Amino acid sequence: MNTQDQSTTTNDEELVARLSIHVDAEGEIGYNCDWDASDSGLLGIAAVLYKLMLGDLSIKIFEEIKAQCVLDNNEQDFLAIEETIRKYSMLENNALKKDDDVVIPPDKITTL
Repeated sequence: MNTQDQSTTTNDEELVARLSIHVDAEGEIGYNCDWDASDSGLLGIAAVLYKLMLGDLSIKIFEEIKAQCVLDNNEQDFLAIEETIRKYSMLENNALKKDDDVVIPPDKITTL
């Protein structure tokens, strides 16, 4: 399924920055990041990273995937994606909770 927004599709020659994210057959996530050695290229890749980290780009992509699944009468795919994201979130939250566990009980700490 291709959910790329057609309104922002350009020729490769016109691109000053690009971030491509992929998953291989083993489930490993990889990426390729390219930009022109120009002010436009640097601003472009900075904008992409900003929108991913602090902006709403990931939410927009998620919503576009949802809309495409509905258009294709493929809501089950979207529900599976959404459920998998929830599972990843739960796993991460559980890992964070374990990191917060007390390694040495307070009564075992001696003062110097």
